[in-house]
Amino acid sequence: MKKIDAIYCDFDGTITKEDSVNSFFEMYAPACWMDSEKLWIEGKISSRENAIIQVGLLKNVSQKQLDDYINSIEIDDYFLEFVDYTRKNNIKLTILSDGFDLFIQKVLERYNLDIPYYANKLIYDGGKFSIEFPYYNDDCDKKAGMCKCKKVTEDHFCYIGDGTSDLCIASKADILFASKNLHKFCKENNIKHSQFTSFHNIIDMLKEGVS
Repeated sequence: MKKIDAIYCDFDGTITKEDSVNSFFEMYAPACWMDSEKLWIEGKISSRENAIIQVGLLKNVSQKQLDDYINSIEIDDYFLEFVDYTRKNNIKLTILSDGFDLFIQKVLERYNLDIPYYANKLIYDGGKFSIEFPYYNDDCDKKAGMCKCKKVTEDHFCYIGDGTSDLCIASKADILFASKNLHKFCKENNIKHSQFTSFHNIIDMLKEGVS
C-alpha cells in the first residue's frame, strides 16, 4: 500500500456506530419516511429529493429532544485514535457527508475535534426543520445533495465509507476502505477495496504503507 496524503471519510454509519440521520427519522418522523428512502436506494429519486421529503415529515421536535438525540450519537471506538494517527503522519483528513451538518458539528465539538467537513445544512427554528444544499452539483452523476466527488482536490486520495452515498466516489479513490453496503457493492462490481469493521482495522492497514 503506497503512502497517502489525503483521506476523505463518510460520517453516518462510518464514523458513527449507527446512521444518525436514519435513526433520527426512525425516532421523530412518521413511518412513511421509509417510502422515499426505498425510492432513493432503488435509484428512482435523488438523495436531494429524498432529504427534502424526509425533513418535511419532521414535526414537533423540541430543542431538548434534538439536543438529547445529538448527544446520544456514538462514534467508532477507535476514531479518536485514527484522528491522532492521521495528524502524526501529516495526512489531511476531511469528512464528506450527504447527511446533516448540524449533527457533525455537534459531535465534533463534543470530542474537541477540528476536522473540516462538508454536508447538507439542516436548519432548526422554533420546532421546524428545513434543509439547504450548499454543495449540490448539477453535474453530479448521482444527483446527491452533497456531491462528494466535487470536494476532492487531490488527484490521488483514500476514501472510507459504508453506504449508498459513497458509490460514486468509491470508484475514484486510489485506496478504498469499505464496510456494510459499500463493501457489498464493491464485491459485486469488482471494485478494489479493503473491508473494515472499525477504525482499528484501518489504522493497522495504513501502517503497512504510511511511515
